[in-house]
Amino acid sequence: MKSKLSEWLKTEQENIDKAIADASKRYYREHKLDPNFQYDLKQCHIESYNLVKGKDLCYDRPNTAFAYSLWYHPRRINTFLSFFRDKIIEQQEQHIEIFDLGAGAGAIQWGVALIYVGLIRLGFTPPRITVINIDTSPFMLNYNKDYLWKEFLQLYPEIDNNFIVEYEVNSWNNERKLDTSNPILVASYLFDASDNKIDIANDFKSLVDKYKPNTVLLLTSNQPEKMPFINSVVHEFSKLGFNSQIVSDASLLFRGNLNKINEVRTVLGTKLNISELKRNSFWTDSSHYGVILTKLQTEITFSFASNIITSLDIYNPPITVRRDVTLNTKQKKAAVNTGSPSVIVGPAGCGKSIVITEKIKNIVEESNYSPFLQILVTTFNKGLIGKLAEWLKDLLDETKYTIRYDTNYYGYSEKSSHITFKNSKHTNIRLLHFDMLPKLLGGVKYKGLVKNIEHFNLLKEIIQKVKKEENIINDKHDNILNPDFLFEEYHRVIYGLQVGISKGEETYLTITRKGRGNNPSLQKNSDRRKLAWKCLTEYAQQMHNKGIQSFTLRRQYLYSKLKSGQLHPSYDHILVDEFQDCTEADFEIFYSFIKDPNNFTIAGDLAQSIHLGTAARIPRDERMNRRQFYRLDGSYRLPVRISECIKKLSEAIVNRFGNDEGVTDITPYKGSPPGSRPIVIYGQNHIEVAEKVKQVFNLYKIYDLKKVTILEKDTGLEREIKNKGIESETDTILSLKGLEKECVIWSTRIPLEFEKEVFEFAYTIVTRTSCILIIALTDQTQHVYRKILGLLNTERLIMWDKETSDKFATFCEVYEPETIIDEDQEEFMHAQ
Repeated sequence: MKSKLSEWLKTEQENIDKAIADASKRYYREHKLDPNFQYDLKQCHIESYNLVKGKDLCYDRPNTAFAYSLWYHPRRINTFLSFFRDKIIEQQEQHIEIFDLGAGAGAIQWGVALIYVGLIRLGFTPPRITVINIDTSPFMLNYNKDYLWKEFLQLYPEIDNNFIVEYEVNSWNNERKLDTSNPILVASYLFDASDNKIDIANDFKSLVDKYKPNTVLLLTSNQPEKMPFINSVVHEFSKLGFNSQIVSDASLLFRGNLNKINEVRTVLGTKLNISELKRNSFWTDSSHYGVILTKLQTEITFSFASNIITSLDIYNPPITVRRDVTLNTKQKKAAVNTGSPSVIVGPAGCGKSIVITEKIKNIVEESNYSPFLQILVTTFNKGLIGKLAEWLKDLLDETKYTIRYDTNYYGYSEKSSHITFKNSKHTNIRLLHFDMLPKLLGGVKYKGLVKNIEHFNLLKEIIQKVKKEENIINDKHDNILNPDFLFEEYHRVIYGLQVGISKGEETYLTITRKGRGNNPSLQKNSDRRKLAWKCLTEYAQQMHNKGIQSFTLRRQYLYSKLKSGQLHPSYDHILVDEFQDCTEADFEIFYSFIKDPNNFTIAGDLAQSIHLGTAARIPRDERMNRRQFYRLDGSYRLPVRISECIKKLSEAIVNRFGNDEGVTDITPYKGSPPGSRPIVIYGQNHIEVAEKVKQVFNLYKIYDLKKVTILEKDTGLEREIKNKGIESETDTILSLKGLEKECVIWSTRIPLEFEKEVFEFAYTIVTRTSCILIIALTDQTQHVYRKILGLLNTERLIMWDKETSDKFATFCEVYEPETIIDEDQEEFMHAQ
């Protein structure tokens, strides 16, 4: 049987070549008029050389699969064809189930299907076969499903219901009862040189150890950077009882040129002026390195109930149902209720909010849903408060509590809520947006909406008055006598550092303005600092006397009530998410509300401190025991290519904070959800940008995109995109921080309210996506963003078209590393 099947397979060599070529012709006919088709296809071929150079191929351009199929796909079919020939013959009476992890365009599926058809044509009955194609790239899976596989089925109609094919984008998390106790695992290019390959290898080894397949196939590039590591993986598997066999050139069934594919390559290369396409392709490829790991089966297992794959967790999808999320070791440790103050820090997407909800669950269960328990959960983001409530509803025992949402003036439900336990006469878990603490917990009266324009107009009037009184006729002090600076100074220093106004002049003149930097300079006891104080006292008095609504003033009133004893500690536990927006005064409010500061938990990342910038710090209460720091790593929500792209930006922020304990740089994690590299588009104006956004969206909606979110608020771009028929929204990062969106557009033409926080603003914007990030550049792009753009890893960017590629460098500046220092630090350095 084996020799007959081998001979038959060899006769199909030209048919397979033709089928792949025909699929490519159909794809070209259907897509040749796509905007930017020629440019993207050329970039795909240029990037394909990454594999030869020992680098990664990202598989995230629209035409990646098309280019890949005309070079690598037939070679990959050939790699394990003889192995599957032998395996299928051996197990004719069994169901063979193959998990192809990193399936690409489906080469394993093609090879197995060819053998399946060959057995039928030779008069044999093949076994039942299931192939589960799993890959991070929907472009690759889609090309197999809609183009390659359709050609295969036309050529081989014998494929029937006993040959089952499934496609899963990046999802190893579906529960699956195996019909066989011995699945075959195929891992292709999981251990690339630049990925976090140690973690991936350990996860893969654990997976193999848990589900105990008798066969594991490994495939990678035959590059010096990758060979030692793949061999170390093989060595580790030998400890699990696996024998290894290298796939040799002698075992390959197909030989020679890919004539039909080369005809297509030549025609397209000439027509589209892509020289890379003119190279001839062959069935054999020395750049592939295949290893077959086999384990002798010592016993036959008839009970398959224990072989339910509940989570093949090298890849994790975005969070949908909170109770389905399994915490890793570090997250579980951070969620333990230890009775000590807890500080949970980590980069965007590492699971800080998940840990907060898990810790609340642990506290509640330890108290056995005590009706006397009182917990306050707060953050600066209304949407995040709503999300935390949803997750708690998932986690808590629904028979032991009720939830009630606050209502606004018009009777509509708010995001904040009360969770009340059975037999309790008061709220047990209060989830409340921070800016509502003064009103709902402190009884501070709110008199209308906060309007920033009122504050800036008032400050302009005060500045003019002070200039006149001090006879200032030049612009010498304009960098402090301006509304932006004074507005920040009031929040971050007068309130934030608890200076106050009534008796605060001496304190203000001598205080170290932590994190405020020396640009502009405001040295202690200087005339400049006295000028600022004069403006700030007038500002405070007029706000109070005229009833001008201010978030900061409301907090001051609450702070005063707590410090004067009008309000008393009432909470057993307080948990704060996104703590990086808290001033020292905010922390004092929390310490005054809690019965025991050792039951205080905060989670956040100073790199996302868009309210305070480098002024953000983590003060402590003297009644506390030693704080426990829990440092989470890995960005499990942010696509790995985006994490890689922004890593230098993340590191620059850490350095700006002076390596403060509350800020950590981002760690790319290959197990994060699917998504592409950031996509850069350039248009002269927002109208041209909107047209290119439409092009990107139409091609990348293969990632199940439904709408786009524009940051910062850009109503003009939003309007143009909506006119293109794409659902869109625009908001400020202050509103969205802490929440994820599937497709984020960073509109760089919108000015920042506080330019000194450009690093924190930009970092927070680019980390809001869970899938696609579009960076929109125009002739109105703000100059302040140029050093941010210069920090991005260009190898991890997709330039959308030639125009964008040509223009991008003009938007970048080289960033010089800096650490923000205060005036007293500068004085000390000069004294040395």
